[in-house]
Amino acid sequence: MATMAPSRFGYKKVMTSDESARVGSMIAYRLAEDRSLQAVMWAAHRKIWMFAPAIAVQFIYDPEVTDRAKEIDRPTAERVAREELRTELPSEETLAAMCEEGERMGWELGPPEE
Repeated sequence: MATMAPSRFGYKKVMTSDESARVGSMIAYRLAEDRSLQAVMWAAHRKIWMFAPAIAVQFIYDPEVTDRAKEIDRPTAERVAREELRTELPSEETLAAMCEEGERMGWELGPPEE
């Protein structure tokens, strides 16, 4: 039996709210007709990539903040993560695994803080 290829991720860099033109976060997301938004984002205050679709959704759909989120391609996302966020962008396989775990654990706002 053939399996369907997983949908690819889109990427958005999220500018800080202080209008300094600095990148404050990044979102890796994917939408599929048969499921809700899946999104992993860089949480600068925690210095982790985390499954957090309830936070990411505002940067994708809320007109009051969508102007802070700019669509970028994967190579640009890798560069922005490295040069501006000082982290490495997880592979698409890792992002998919993070989405699966986050959904299973119910982490709509990210994993609990320790």
